[in-house]
Amino acid sequence: DATADVIISNCVINLSPDKRQVFHEAFRVLRPGGRLAISDVVATTELPQEMRDDPVLHSGCMAGAALVEDLESMLRAAGFGEIRIAPKDESRELIRDWAPGRGAENYLLSATIEAVKP
Repeated sequence: DATADVIISNCVINLSPDKRQVFHEAFRVLRPGGRLAISDVVATTELPQEMRDDPVLHSGCMAGAALVEDLESMLRAAGFGEIRIAPKDESRELIRDWAPGRGAENYLLSATIEAVKP
């Protein structure tokens, strides 16, 4: 508990089936004033079930993406403040290249996610 100053992550939170618990554990191990800095894929709109079940989108770290508003809610519920989630519109082309012909770029973006433990 309260041992880390910073937690960084690059595109793995969306692989967790229990993102709420990931954020609660991150909050637990951070010291007061500690920072969370994540780069991950986020959903801008609900993914259709067939996309959530697509093994290519799972292996490409896309099928488990949470909605931006859900991520913010999870971070707040874990106790974080100063939450900033910044989707990158320019990432649509990259996402299209990750999963050609699947239309994932219509639902997903890369984003930076930052929060602070008060």
